[in-house]
Amino acid sequence: MREAAADWTEMECEDALGIAWDAHRAATGKEPPQDSFTIRYPELDPSWDFDFDDEEERSRRLPRLSALYAD
Repeated sequence: MREAAADWTEMECEDALGIAWDAHRAATGKEPPQDSFTIRYPELDPSWDFDFDDEEERSRRLPRLSALYAD
C-alpha cells in the first residue's frame, strides 16, 4: 500500500479490499468472518438522481468537485 501511495498507483476495489483482509490474517492467523465486509448503504435522496455526465448540472450541484476535474 505504501508503495502504491508513493508512486500514485491507482488501486482497484479488489486490491484495496485485500489490504484489510491481509491485515486481519496477519494479526490473527485466521480468515475474517464471512460477514466482515457487509456494506449497508443509506437510502439515497431521490433529488440526487440526475445525470452525472451533464456537466452543467453536475457543476451546479457539486461545484468544488467539478472544479477539481475541470478541463
